[in-house]
Amino acid sequence: MYKKSLLHGLIFQQSVVDLFGCCMFLFFYNQDAPDGTGGRVFCKGRALYWFLAFTSTYNLVIITFERYIAVVHPITYRNRNIGRRSNVFYMIPYIIGFLLTFHFVIISDVNKELKGECMYVPSLLSGTLMFILIYFFPASFMIFCYCRILFRIRKRSREKKHNAPDFRKRRPQVAVKTNLVLTMLIVVAAFIITISPNTIMYLIYNICRCFDFSNIIGHEITVLISTCNMCVNPIIYGAKMEDFKNGVREIWRRMRDTAVDTSYTPTNVMTLSCSPRS
Repeated sequence: MYKKSLLHGLIFQQSVVDLFGCCMFLFFYNQDAPDGTGGRVFCKGRALYWFLAFTSTYNLVIITFERYIAVVHPITYRNRNIGRRSNVFYMIPYIIGFLLTFHFVIISDVNKELKGECMYVPSLLSGTLMFILIYFFPASFMIFCYCRILFRIRKRSREKKHNAPDFRKRRPQVAVKTNLVLTMLIVVAAFIITISPNTIMYLIYNICRCFDFSNIIGHEITVLISTCNMCVNPIIYGAKMEDFKNGVREIWRRMRDTAVDTSYTPTNVMTLSCSPRS
């Protein structure tokens, strides 16, 4: 399914990144840091989780940009062959994720006062950049783009209704685009709800330095909520996208057929082995 278009490829990449991000959460946020040098490596290794979380965020931004150009500026989309420049669009989220995450390796360390806990050295620059680049800019950009996309789709729908006598025949194409945009709007709403608590708390921590960000229960809750953003995206795709549901049905059918074949073969072999020789 991911080979059908650049959009499907980006959604597939989103699912893979979200899957590994959830695995990194289970590893780094459900056990204590070990003693000695291993503890420092463990705490700095948490940057892997944030690398995948930030990559997931900017993969959503790239999906939004691709849909914005395809719907609002379709001529530019075709003339520039944007859909064929898949390698560039696939790599951008990883590059941005790496650039945003690298400083976490520097400012993270073992908390010497609390055994098994990690800490982040307070940095106003880090808090400000994370708030702007991980929350404010992506949320603002996606809201702007999808508002423009919805406006454009409604405008085209009204134009076709006035000018085309066979508007009813063309309506399914418009409905498909609208359904896709609504799906991504739900993804954006989930992003805003889940990402804002942790980024706002991290910003406050770096401004006032009035609480220990890494060791309070609120931090664990906000990180869990951030991880929920990576968990809900496949559920949203499954609920709204027909291609995804058809793919799941096909996988289920193949698994069922394989199970039937596997259960049939031993019985057949047993019957042959128990039969009298001629």
